[in-house]
Amino acid sequence: MTQSLQDPAVLLAMGRTPDEVRARLAAELDAFENELRARQADWSRPQAGREWSPAQEAEHVLLINEGITRLVGLLMSERELRPLPQTPGVLKDGKRQAPAHTLPSAEGLAWDELDSRWTQHRTRLEAAAAQVRDVPERTMWHPFYGELDALNWLRMVAGHLDSHRRLLKRSAGA
Repeated sequence: MTQSLQDPAVLLAMGRTPDEVRARLAAELDAFENELRARQADWSRPQAGREWSPAQEAEHVLLINEGITRLVGLLMSERELRPLPQTPGVLKDGKRQAPAHTLPSAEGLAWDELDSRWTQHRTRLEAAAAQVRDVPERTMWHPFYGELDALNWLRMVAGHLDSHRRLLKRSAGA
């Protein structure tokens, strides 16, 4: 088994029980959405100290969350889990780098698509989260944290939202 780059125990900061994780996820979804809505004026401009615009941050987060929504559904199902390659994530200057399939387009998410895409993704994500229970024996590989069960994948989503919201907030003040 490949060694994880980071200790998954840090994810416990997002909640210990499924209900705590769902509540934290809802709070992080609200906070990230609010930060996005405050960025219309510079939506397509790369952020200070960052390579991405708010439009690209939004698109990246949607890509991640949509994929994890499907993954959580699989982990909560009775379907067979097939082993996947355990490819460790890439760190650049100590920062986690997004896998290629989660990189945003050059333009990012169009402002006029934000409402519909965000609502659709959030509805699906929260529906999947509502089904999550502690099933530690059903796991899938994460490039930075190693094997994660569905509850830890939700913790990771909440933490990812928090991280990108903080990046957006910092860049707005720069």
